[in-house]
Amino acid sequence: MSASSDKALSAPIRKSCDLFRLLAGHVVLGLAPGEIAKGLDVSPSWVSVNLPALAAETGFVEQVPGTNRWRLGPALARIGITVATELNAARQNLDELSRRYATPL
Repeated sequence: MSASSDKALSAPIRKSCDLFRLLAGHVVLGLAPGEIAKGLDVSPSWVSVNLPALAAETGFVEQVPGTNRWRLGPALARIGITVATELNAARQNLDELSRRYATPL
């Protein structure tokens, strides 16, 4: 990411992106609020306010059932699966074109 594009993002959006990147490495067990606060260099109150709101509004994060830990939510997983599916279809189309054009006349 270039410095100029970084400046175009508001601080809350940038912080949310940082949160998603941080949680991406902890999908199974999630992270405790204190670990998230430390990893993002934010106050614990930022975590307490923003994670439940993100979970309720977007589904991009979720609380690990039975714990006080947080991880990426199903909505982000669905986006990743959709991208992977589209890339796979594009690869199959490209492979088919390559086979067609590789056949001598």
